[in-house]
Amino acid sequence: MRALITGGAGFAGSHLAEHLLELRQEVTVLAAEQEDLGNLTTFLSRLRVVRADLRDAERLLEIIRDVRPGRIYHLAALSNPSESFRDPRLTYEVNFGGTLNLFLVWHRLELDCRFLLVSSSEVYGSVRPEDLPLREHVPLRPASPYAGSKAAGEFLAIQFFASYGLPIVRVRPFNHTGPRQSPTFVCSGLARQIAEINSGRRAPTVTVGNLQVRRDFSDVRDIVRGYHLLLEQGEPGEVYQLCSGRAASIEDLLRILTGFSPKPIRIVVEPSRVRQNEPPASWGEASKAGRAVGWSCQYALETTLRDLEQYWEGRLGSGGARPPG
Repeated sequence: MRALITGGAGFAGSHLAEHLLELRQEVTVLAAEQEDLGNLTTFLSRLRVVRADLRDAERLLEIIRDVRPGRIYHLAALSNPSESFRDPRLTYEVNFGGTLNLFLVWHRLELDCRFLLVSSSEVYGSVRPEDLPLREHVPLRPASPYAGSKAAGEFLAIQFFASYGLPIVRVRPFNHTGPRQSPTFVCSGLARQIAEINSGRRAPTVTVGNLQVRRDFSDVRDIVRGYHLLLEQGEPGEVYQLCSGRAASIEDLLRILTGFSPKPIRIVVEPSRVRQNEPPASWGEASKAGRAVGWSCQYALETTLRDLEQYWEGRLGSGGARPPG
């Protein structure tokens, strides 16, 4: 099978590329211009990399006509909700406009191809207690430009499926973490601080935001396995959640991570790290994906966090201080 992954040089995209290579698929990664390929280092020779801006429809046409994929995994996005407020227009141009460009090219070329649209649990927005655990039928109330652009992309997928019968499967992953994640995200940021303490590069103090907020965390390797299963066996036109079904607090994460250090660690709450008006708790339920393709999480949270902390120890030990993509 020939697969094209947009955003394939990023955190989840690189894990998906690695997973598909293990399944002996022919993988092409679409990366942004000048995007670092460090996440692909250990298997870069086994795949093809092409570069494009999702806003450049003619370049996308050229690439997809050349690759002629049998599967498209669309992960590429400007994906930080907080940063999306700084430039909402760019967020929509890349996330919504880029998705529209891909759909139009795919339809124009009349490819015999299945398409996975990766959305986000952020589309649910401000979560009401009576909606928990979140399921696919809960109304979308996006509360950031990022979330709005993802919700808009989903409506595009619904329209292209209804109008043209294009086999599009939508997926809403909840928080996922693991090796290669940028330290701008909470799990990786905390794990990096612990690794810096363990390596003597940091005083034994960890700075955090709201310790009580609770979220649904899964391992990225479970999530990308779900992407593949749902694209192969999921029902076109449907949407599926991928999540652990459990809520863990930031305090829970910190308790696990500090257990990986022999040093007594001081915790400091930094007001600038506390997001305003964020829901106190949010978690989902993945039974629909379980029924459709037999998916469930295989990695325990402790294992994921341990692998993440060891990843950062390895990067620090090799002199790698630059954040991954």
